[in-house]
Amino acid sequence: MKDIYTKIMREYKPKHIDNKMENEGDVELAREIYLKNKINNLDFLLFKRFDWMNEFIKNRSTVIDLGSGAGLIEFYMNKKIILSDIKKLDFIDKEIDALNIDIPNNSVDVFICSHMIHHIAHPIKFLKSLEPKLVDGGLILIQEINTSFFMRLILYLTKHEGFSYNIDVFDENVTANDINDPWSANCAIPELLFQNKELFEMKMPFDIMKNSLNEFLLLPLSGGVIAKSKTIELPMILLKIIDFIDKVLIFLFPNLFAFGRSVVLKKRT
Repeated sequence: MKDIYTKIMREYKPKHIDNKMENEGDVELAREIYLKNKINNLDFLLFKRFDWMNEFIKNRSTVIDLGSGAGLIEFYMNKKIILSDIKKLDFIDKEIDALNIDIPNNSVDVFICSHMIHHIAHPIKFLKSLEPKLVDGGLILIQEINTSFFMRLILYLTKHEGFSYNIDVFDENVTANDINDPWSANCAIPELLFQNKELFEMKMPFDIMKNSLNEFLLLPLSGGVIAKSKTIELPMILLKIIDFIDKVLIFLFPNLFAFGRSVVLKKRT
């Protein structure tokens, strides 16, 4: 029992072969399932994840989504954005290696990073590499996982992804994930990066303009975005009630219930 408690609290590194969810990493299948059977649960979750970003891109020209995966974000944006990934698929607009971005400096208004930073081996190097590519006052919009207690428990039970608090995330020489495995995950990275605003802004060339916690029951009820698990479709009115309950629980007990984190970084001028 003590061993389980330690894993849930500090570090847990499951093997991919033990993952209890289906279709991990199959972004083309995830997109196909979404387009053929867009259930309310997932649609509502993705709306909540992405709609808030529209406020920050409405007066911006060049908006690039890095590591687009299944590219589902495009269905929730009020304007055309550039979908990019390391592999060029039919729905991907531009082939970009997020760890080696070959685009001109001062050419991007907004980068979007949705659930991809926790997969990166050197997240600080990655974020710093985006700074010269951004125009003055450029933004990075981030939607990420947050490892509250119940999120860590779910990760342990599903063996879907791991986490480790036993790293100095601001040390550029520390490797937070397996650099040779793009699906290697340390879900503690977003919390370690953004929980202390003063520390982050002291270490990085960005100011934190938004840093809010969200998602609880809506995430497991969605059945998953890429990796899948069974779920029952719910009517929109019930999902809105659950969303309200999520907000109350997260407001009262964020360390227990918050499964998601929304962050806006602004390039310091």
